Amino acid sequence: MKFTCTKENFLQGIQAVSSVTGKQVHLPILNNILLSAEMAGIKAIGTNLELSIVAEIRGKVEEAGSFTIPARTIVEYISLLPAEARIDCELEENELILKSGRQRTKMKGSPATDFPTVPTIEKTHELIFPADRFKRALQRVLVSVSHSEVRPELQGILIFTEAPDQLRTIFASTDSYRLSEVKLEVLSAIDIPVRVILPQRTAQELHRLLPTSQDPITVSFAEGQISCVIGDVHLVSRLIDGNYPDYRQIIPKTWNTEAKIPVSETQKAIKAASLFATQGVSAVSVQVRPNEETLTITSGSSQMGEHSADIAIEGTGQENKVILNHRFLVDGLAAIDEERAVLKVVSGESPCLLQPEKADDYLYIIMPIRQ
Repeated sequence: MKFTCTKENFLQGIQAVSSVTGKQVHLPILNNILLSAEMAGIKAIGTNLELSIVAEIRGKVEEAGSFTIPARTIVEYISLLPAEARIDCELEENELILKSGRQRTKMKGSPATDFPTVPTIEKTHELIFPADRFKRALQRVLVSVSHSEVRPELQGILIFTEAPDQLRTIFASTDSYRLSEVKLEVLSAIDIPVRVILPQRTAQELHRLLPTSQDPITVSFAEGQISCVIGDVHLVSRLIDGNYPDYRQIIPKTWNTEAKIPVSETQKAIKAASLFATQGVSAVSVQVRPNEETLTITSGSSQMGEHSADIAIEGTGQENKVILNHRFLVDGLAAIDEERAVLKVVSGESPCLLQPEKADDYLYIIMPIRQ
């Protein structure tokens, strides 16, 4: 194996795939990146068996071959080279020789024969999204994914299309304490309904790799797998096998109190109140007084003291009070892309809802902390 490329191209490729490598005690080869040089081009590959990422690296191949290198070592070393550096790579027995300027490095690795094969999928259907909106949708639902292994299906994001035209895709996640739902239009209709559970790790990698441009991104599905090509990077992952619960059952049908609240001001008030919340409980009190057009946020603890803030709102319905986790509340407000949000409350014992004032593409349910 022998090839030449720039530092920028090499680093971009190995950084794209290195995040799926890690401390694999039982299969150390998974701590490595596979470098593959063919006459068609250079590729860097990382995998944890559940998720694989392949990145194409622009460069000149003089001799075909492949070899695996510890991911952390190669990424940290290449990042230290000068910005405009040219890198010559050549495999000599079981060492990768890297030459750049006056530097010459021998890096030990392992044969490519020990590296797992990246799966190929037979596409059954595809969804096409604008990259920036797909990225934002993932960000909005990732906060509610469960970290508990008791219910594996909740460790992912439910993605499904709605009949009759299959033009709207729903992203949903819940950890039993809160629920996020995002509605995202696809760029082309499909004939087959989609209903899959995307693993949290895969969603995080997709969010990291997706650009903020409006370029169309195609997400392909097969039996138990998902594939997505993002520029020079190709991601393939297993899906979670299981039945996602009917989460819409927990959304109340009617509300006793509604308030239009300023997002930025409310976020700051909650963050201030969190400084005085009892440690471990993370509770703040939210009181809506529609007749007085006021939202009052309070907190207190015997160690830190007390805090109270009044916010001007537009409200309807009866006066209501609910105690919520301040972190959950801030996360929900951060996902709203408008100046004002709508807060809906039934009672202090029932779930409450946050959604944008105008758009219908997002809702966020928070379970109250019972007194």
